Amino acid sequence: MSDIILKGDKNGFSVIIGVNANYVDAFKELKEMIMQQNVKSTNEDDDVINFTVKTGNRLLNDQQKDDIRELFEKYPQLELKGIETDVESKDEVNKAMKKIQTTVESGIVRSGQKLTYEGDLIFLGTLHRDAQICATGSIYILGEVNGVVQAGYPNNTNAAILGNLQNVDQLRIADVIEIVTDDNRKDFQNGKFAFIDDMHSISLENLTNYKDRLNDLKKRTG
Repeated sequence: MSDIILKGDKNGFSVIIGVNANYVDAFKELKEMIMQQNVKSTNEDDDVINFTVKTGNRLLNDQQKDDIRELFEKYPQLELKGIETDVESKDEVNKAMKKIQTTVESGIVRSGQKLTYEGDLIFLGTLHRDAQICATGSIYILGEVNGVVQAGYPNNTNAAILGNLQNVDQLRIADVIEIVTDDNRKDFQNGKFAFIDDMHSISLENLTNYKDRLNDLKKRTG
């Protein structure tokens, strides 16, 4: 029984490596098949033939992928368009989970400290002046903040900062910074949320409008 299956269509060929196939045998069979195909395409005027290697529910390691790429590089008339799989690696899954996770922090962040979190953050603690909390997602403030609060690090413009903003010194969302002074502090009250508006500036609205504004942000980014 063959360890690989070759299927052709108008875009080229798909090479399917069976999930239960022995990789060493499958690679050997792939090598023989590519060599045979190259014999049929030795004329420089022939069109380049595209191949896509598909592994289904099987994951190849980096060395196996490099072996396949190097094999195709030996034959200019045969081009590897990509190596496709139907499953994600453990590292990719962990990265995705970190983006959607929510952390609860209830401690004291003292002056000079900076704490960074993956995903969203619910802050129940105390943030001293000249201290900073930073999250890749949104930050929900239920504690007392007097320092710097940064959401959407480094470039998530859909992030927001919500809750008790009345004593904050500085807000940052993605690459946008808003410094709170005596002149504008009255705008930063409990029950507000900060977000990046269409002018790429930080704006404030009542928390009661957050759901509608969140829908607007999703529409803006498609």
